[in-house]
Amino acid sequence: MSDKASRLDRLRSVREWLAWQLRRTDDTIAELERQEAAAVRATRTVSSAAPGWKLALRRAGGRPTPEAVHTDDCGMAGKNTKPLPREQALRALTEDGITACPYCRPDNDLGVL
Repeated sequence: MSDKASRLDRLRSVREWLAWQLRRTDDTIAELERQEAAAVRATRTVSSAAPGWKLALRRAGGRPTPEAVHTDDCGMAGKNTKPLPREQALRALTEDGITACPYCRPDNDLGVL
């Protein structure tokens, strides 16, 4: 009888330990999900605040002159650029006659044909 009781006590102890481990695991999962959600919110905030286009400028006669409109991630723009919001990028392409980069094609993203 004592052998069965001790086995039952051991199983109850194991069950308690497993329940404790499960609670710890659930808490860790919840914390990681909170951190991941915060990182996603931070990424959305940063990406929505940044303009999606930039204007490449070249020096002509000592003054910066607009050269082409690029998407924000285009590497062909060079170092001398100016960030543009959507409205200014549209205006530059349609009204100001500034060319679109033939590599990143910002005119496609902006809906200019």
